Amino acid sequence: MKQYLIPMTASLLLGAGSLRAASDQAWLDSYKIIWTSQSADARGSMPIGAGNIGLNVWVEKDELLIYFGSPDSWSYRGKGFNTQMQTKLGRLRLKLSPVPWAKDFRQELDVASNSIVLSGKSADGKAIQMRVWIDAMQPVVHIEGQSESPLEAAVAIEFPTGPAMAPHNPGQTYGPLVREGRIDGDALEWWERSPAIDEGRNEYIRRFKVEALAEWLPNPMANRTMGGRLSGAGFVADGTGQGTYDGREFKSVGLKSSTPIKDFDLRASLRIAQDATLDEWQAQVKMLEAAKRATAKADWQSTTAWWRGFWDRSRIVINPGKGPDDPAWQTGRNYQLFRALLASNRTGEFPTLFNGGHFACEPNPDTRNWFDCQFMAQNQRLVYWPMLKSGDFDLLNVGLEYYRRSTGLQTAWAKHFWNVNGLAFNEGMGIYGADWGPDPQGHGGPGHLTYHKVSGIEFAIMMLEAGSYGGADVRPYLPIALGYLHYHDQFYRRETQKLTGKELDANGHLVIFPGNAIEMYQQTRNDACTISALVALCKAVLDLPANLLTAEQRAFCEAFRKTLPPLPTRERRGHQTLAPAESWKSVSTWDNIELPEMYSVFPFHIHGVGRPGLELARDTWEFSFEHPRQKRNFCWYQSLIYTADLGLTDQARELAMAKLLWPTREKGAQSGMRYPVFYDTFGFCERPDFDHGGCAMVGLQDMLLQCVDQQILLFPAWPRDWDCEFKLHAPYHTTVAGVLKDGKLEKLSVTPETRAKDVINMLDK
Repeated sequence: MKQYLIPMTASLLLGAGSLRAASDQAWLDSYKIIWTSQSADARGSMPIGAGNIGLNVWVEKDELLIYFGSPDSWSYRGKGFNTQMQTKLGRLRLKLSPVPWAKDFRQELDVASNSIVLSGKSADGKAIQMRVWIDAMQPVVHIEGQSESPLEAAVAIEFPTGPAMAPHNPGQTYGPLVREGRIDGDALEWWERSPAIDEGRNEYIRRFKVEALAEWLPNPMANRTMGGRLSGAGFVADGTGQGTYDGREFKSVGLKSSTPIKDFDLRASLRIAQDATLDEWQAQVKMLEAAKRATAKADWQSTTAWWRGFWDRSRIVINPGKGPDDPAWQTGRNYQLFRALLASNRTGEFPTLFNGGHFACEPNPDTRNWFDCQFMAQNQRLVYWPMLKSGDFDLLNVGLEYYRRSTGLQTAWAKHFWNVNGLAFNEGMGIYGADWGPDPQGHGGPGHLTYHKVSGIEFAIMMLEAGSYGGADVRPYLPIALGYLHYHDQFYRRETQKLTGKELDANGHLVIFPGNAIEMYQQTRNDACTISALVALCKAVLDLPANLLTAEQRAFCEAFRKTLPPLPTRERRGHQTLAPAESWKSVSTWDNIELPEMYSVFPFHIHGVGRPGLELARDTWEFSFEHPRQKRNFCWYQSLIYTADLGLTDQARELAMAKLLWPTREKGAQSGMRYPVFYDTFGFCERPDFDHGGCAMVGLQDMLLQCVDQQILLFPAWPRDWDCEFKLHAPYHTTVAGVLKDGKLEKLSVTPETRAKDVINMLDK
């Protein structure tokens, strides 16, 4: 049974010497990203983030440009039921004269503080250095500069005009962005404000006939106002303007230095809120800006302290000391860089989008591929799974809370449409916390999604694991976990009774029909992914401390688990394998072809290293596929994770490098992005592709550490010739840190020390 009270911390050191102190972060120094040439456009930007703010920073034609992004910056697009989009808050442009990098240019990501340092020399050899950083505690962006000689500075906020385009429907346009700006004393303000009445929400209610559920539907777009206030000592108004950038027209509001300056600290104080009036929003953002005028030094100290704590939580450092010419070293570096991108949504209202996050930087950064899918759960889950082992429970909480907030709505939805006393999240989740396009029966609208509700079970399991890994209070999440079990019990008993006159089959098992095996197989009977999900969820619930469940709840879970059918099997290429389902009526032929029979390996961990049925699962991986495309390794494809969880070290090694270094290791594949982890999956999802990066993190973590009940398996798929310094989290509030060198575990620290007995070094077997 899992513990849910955080024990006293202690460490057990094995081997000669001791581990470096957790606060020793010299390993980050070599991961700095350094560019010595300017970028052509935003696709050559460098990202940083904190709180719920993400920046794209680049220098183009001697001007510094910054996109302000946020997971919460959703724009109103009128009465369409599914037209709200996550957009940029604005673009900053800073021009300095004389040009400060006419002779030299350097742009450096300081990974330890997640800030960007820009430096150079003017034509007469005078040096300048600038730092761009985000306050980790408040939504304030700083642009600090020091120059050997006085400079004239002009800074503006630019916001586009005109309609937004839909990338998959080039002829379709949506309502224009309504953004405004003004000069207010020695500062400028800009904002976008949604109407008090969200006609999109009203249209959703009418179209899908959910008037009875209106009280449960949240209203996140009403009066939503987002923008900010920019100021800096010595800056005065510079009027308004207009122009064109990357093919899009924009308006601007600007400031300029009143006299040439050597030092400056420009501050962009940002606010996203549903204030009742614009006056109230302006008053609040003005208060934030005023409060931060003289606190830069203290704010920098608290920000760097937060990042020290973040980097102390976990790490995977591969081949330390070898440097960027070594692909394995690059693989470890990219793991850290992508984790830092995820840290840009710690305080957000909405999850980090799988398709570009809030770092999209195309010519029109206010739209993206698959924008109308909004929070597509099958993709979103991959952004959040790695946060358990990385110990980033504050980041994970944002994704979990998005689902928890909809518990009441989803319970009412299940009762309204299915007469079920439970709940089940559909696959396509939208900004209102419900399916963005349900069918008349309340299930998923598209045929390949109608009964696909497995991804929400993954989030339910994450909720319970957050208690075991990080000490979260799981009680608010129990209605979701238990609701899923009740939904499947009640809904499918009723469906089977309609067809056969009995609730269960001849063996006393639940019949999961009609179903979907992910997106590939439709009208399935007893699909592998749903059975695996329910087995795993039952186990997670029953593993909870006894005091968290009533006797009635525990008895129901135990009885329900006994009704679950066995996983389906079949013979493929002369081998017994798991099957996608017992049967199905149709198969999708497009590129979205998955391996639902592998869901018992990941995400539900029924089969794998140290578990029963390992050879069956390995044969499934090798022989069950219908088409080689099912074993791809980019975007949401999970080939890396499967091979890691099956202990297939040689395959996992190659797939890890291919995934984390994507697409540079693919023959002939050239990304249009400059930053190493702005993954480009060529139209599958928007670049930078966040489900690609999250999937890559999970795979690398699982190569290094897997957990089977009480056991902690070290190096289950780790190459012996990859030296490693690591720290990861495990259930029962455990951290495991160590040093592997020349295939030998030289140092190991387990906290609490009572868990050291549960560690098994797979390299010794």
